[in-house]
Amino acid sequence: MVNTSFETPPEMHVEILARLPLKSLMKFMSVSKKWESIIRGEQFRRDYLIQSMTRPRVLFVANRRYFHNFKPEALFHSVYQEEPSSLSSVQQMRTYETPLYKVSQPVRGLICHQGDTNIVICNPGLKKFRNLPQIEVPEFASMRSFFGYDEVKNVFKVLCITQLVKYQTTTEGDIHKVRSDVGHQVYTVRSDVESSSWKGIACNYDYSAVTEGLFKGGFLYYGAQSNNDQSVVMSFNVSSEDFSVIELPNEVDFDNNWKLVNYKGGIALVDEDNFDIHLNGNRVFKILFRNEVAGNWEIETIEIPRWKETVDNEDYHFKGTIGTGELLVFAPTHGTRFGRRVLYCDEATKNLRRFDIEERMIDEDHIVRTFFDHVDSTWLM
Repeated sequence: MVNTSFETPPEMHVEILARLPLKSLMKFMSVSKKWESIIRGEQFRRDYLIQSMTRPRVLFVANRRYFHNFKPEALFHSVYQEEPSSLSSVQQMRTYETPLYKVSQPVRGLICHQGDTNIVICNPGLKKFRNLPQIEVPEFASMRSFFGYDEVKNVFKVLCITQLVKYQTTTEGDIHKVRSDVGHQVYTVRSDVESSSWKGIACNYDYSAVTEGLFKGGFLYYGAQSNNDQSVVMSFNVSSEDFSVIELPNEVDFDNNWKLVNYKGGIALVDEDNFDIHLNGNRVFKILFRNEVAGNWEIETIEIPRWKETVDNEDYHFKGTIGTGELLVFAPTHGTRFGRRVLYCDEATKNLRRFDIEERMIDEDHIVRTFFDHVDSTWLM
């Protein structure tokens, strides 16, 4: 008698599970210890992330603002990046975990958000959070946090910079900054729940961090003012925890509205206030992008056709490129009522498309931050 029964190979289980949405994975974990063991495994986490990267998301993070204070309520809404108008891929979450004073760029499915001195790591797709230990901040000091990933040790890291600026009044009555006490601490976020603590690290450069961070290729980049008031870009190696300084052309002044963006796989700077609308309705602006091979900054002029026809008088900022770099992306200023729209411009065809995202929980009283290249992840599951 021939035995026609067969066992499905384990690798096929993983391949099938890796194609399921996060909500389905949660259900599978509750009905089978075998599936739970697979889904919680390190290998599956990597496989699922690789699969998710083929379908990145646009993530909207919104909260209400009253008298310059952020209420603890926060809303997360994401859709597939390739077709933002589609309702089939919507993920939503409402939370009261922490005020959203600062929100990091998503890194491998996680985001880091800061409220005062509280820092929380969040997986929006799973609706999971991890509160980090309270960090000690000197009285009257400011604090900035940055989020990145260490591929060598397979851990996430939060870099926290505290700064206490001291001033001196001259005999003429002028006020000058005399020095800035800057402290650096790092927290390592592992896949398990084992406790960790903030670790102080040294930095030999005297500077003030002034922009949001950009994580790229194992490095955290952020704009800074040196002690002699020169604008520079700080580079932090997430693995070795070493700092370095990237000099900038004289025309870059972070006192203006310069921002760091991802541009064709590298880093670039864009002055969000410096653009022109030509008589033909096209938008023209310049960016500075970093040529890592030559070790310098190069200027590139970008012209977007039919801009005025497509956006009218709405205020959009350049957010960089996505995918393989052919798509230029724009999002509204996060304080405007158009916060649920995105613009895609194909650099080759110059085709400009606008997408309106259907979202009823977010209204005109919300401040909306827009992030691209967010992915689903099983971290914190």
